[in-house]
Amino acid sequence: MPDGTDHETLKVPAPYPAIPRRRPRAGADVARTDKRLSTAVRAAQSGDEDAFRRLYRAVQPRLLRYLWALVGEAADQVAAQTWREIADGLADFRGDFQRFRGWATVIARNRALDHLSGRRTAGPIRARPAQAADDRMAEPLSPDAAIALIAALPAEQSEAVLLRVVMGLDDHQTAEILGKSAEAVQAAACQGVLSLADRLDHAGGTPRADDETGPAAPASAPGQWHGEHDAEGELP
Repeated sequence: MPDGTDHETLKVPAPYPAIPRRRPRAGADVARTDKRLSTAVRAAQSGDEDAFRRLYRAVQPRLLRYLWALVGEAADQVAAQTWREIADGLADFRGDFQRFRGWATVIARNRALDHLSGRRTAGPIRARPAQAADDRMAEPLSPDAAIALIAALPAEQSEAVLLRVVMGLDDHQTAEILGKSAEAVQAAACQGVLSLADRLDHAGGTPRADDETGPAAPASAPGQWHGEHDAEGELP
C-alpha cells in the first residue's frame, strides 16, 4: 500500500528476491512503520492473511541474507522451514514487531544449526559465495558479495554483524541470541564493521549504488545503522 515514501525497485542478484529500496527516513517515520508492523503482528495472530504477508515481506529479505551466510544454497529451504514454524507458533507469540523479528531470527538460526548438524558440517557453508566476492572485489559490491565478506569474518564478528546489521536486531536481542553481554556484542560488531571497511579499502571495492543500505555500507558503526524496514507494500 502506498505510504508516500519515495522508493525505487531494487533488483538483487539470485538467490535474493527483488525488494524496494527506501531512502533513509527520520526516526519518527521509522517509529510509525514499527507501529504499523506491530499492528500487523496482532492481526496475523487473529488469522489475517494479508497481515501475515506484510510481515513476511518485512522480514524475508533480511532472513535470506542471514541464512545464506550460515547455510549457503540451503537458505531457501531453511527459510521455508522457519516460516512454517513461525506460522505454527504465531498464536502463542507475545510482543511487538521488533520482538517478532528477533523471534523469527532465533527460529531461523536454530533451523540453520539443525541443517548443519544433519550434514555433519563443522561450520557454515561459505566457500561458494566467498569465491564470488573475491572474483568481484574490484567491482561495485553486490548484496551477495557483501554477505560473503561478512561470512568470511571471524565467527564472533561475523554473527554479531549479521544479527545487528543484516537482521536489524538491537544489542540486547543479539546478546540474548549469542549468549553474550550487550557490551561484548557491540565490541564484536564494531570490530567486524571496521574489518570490513579495511578489506574494502585495500581491495578497492565499493558498495553498488542500487543495493540495499546495510551490509554493503560497512563504514557506519553498528550502533548508528538501525536498518531500513523492508518492503511493506503488496506482493507483485
